[in-house]
Amino acid sequence: MNTKKLINKMMMILTLTALLIQTGCSTLGKSVGLGTAIGAGTGAALGGIVDPGKNGEYRTRNVIIGAGVGAIAGGLTGSAIHESSERDKELAYLKGKEAQRKSAEGKTVPNLQQPKVEAQWVESKVTGNRYIEGHFEYIITEPTRWETPQ
Repeated sequence: MNTKKLINKMMMILTLTALLIQTGCSTLGKSVGLGTAIGAGTGAALGGIVDPGKNGEYRTRNVIIGAGVGAIAGGLTGSAIHESSERDKELAYLKGKEAQRKSAEGKTVPNLQQPKVEAQWVESKVTGNRYIEGHFEYIITEPTRWETPQ
């Protein structure tokens, strides 16, 4: 097979694969994109090291093939890591909900007391060449705190 045809086919496969893999949500796209980039770089580097042939005649082909294979492998790995991370987040959320439900069974969970706020009216005034219209200022006189359960 002609080297230029092989290069064109690999570039087309790489482009289509990258476009198809990155059609998920934005965080999935970032994970897959990062995996694809790292895989392509590593594959290209390894392709450059592998048997370049007599006078380096196969080096370009090896770099392109290595970048393509590395990009696909990196994209799939990034996708798998993202899915695992999302699954772990979901499990942690569900465990937290279950723990909250268990702690609330038969027990009184304390509530937060509302803070005490005082409103003071400040009259309109002129300071130098500035006019400040009358307004309310709100001051927290007692911060929020836990109510003791009865």
